[in-house]
Amino acid sequence: MNSNNRIDNHSDKGFVPTALLVIFLGTLGFHRFYVGKYITGILMLFTLGGFGIWQLIDYIIILTDGFSDSEDRPIRRADQIQSQSSKDFIPTFFLCSFLGIFGIHRFYTGNFLSAILMLLTLGGIGLWVLIDTLMILTGGYKDGEGLTV
Repeated sequence: MNSNNRIDNHSDKGFVPTALLVIFLGTLGFHRFYVGKYITGILMLFTLGGFGIWQLIDYIIILTDGFSDSEDRPIRRADQIQSQSSKDFIPTFFLCSFLGIFGIHRFYTGNFLSAILMLLTLGGIGLWVLIDTLMILTGGYKDGEGLTV
């Protein structure tokens, strides 16, 4: 069987590269070029991600496992990173993204001491939040019991 007829019907494009591309280069449509959606990638490039709105929409769709490649095969985090924690990825990620400087995602996942430290340092002036965001996306973030979120 050739590689174009995948039995599991999941994309060979990675969740982590797609998510990182939409976060850092989404206004230029790089995540769409990566998954083979060249026409919409060019449109995003010329409109700067629909003035950021299109990028935000893609950001949410990718993180909630609704994004697909050019052959309409889903790109899902769960297919590539196995969570062991009872705490879900989506709330952890969005808590980190929007309230990370207060350590709310760390309180949510049971990392209380580091949550207090984040609260006192405002997320290490943002640096700690960036590191946690990358760790959550790549499957390296652990809850209070040491399990992958």
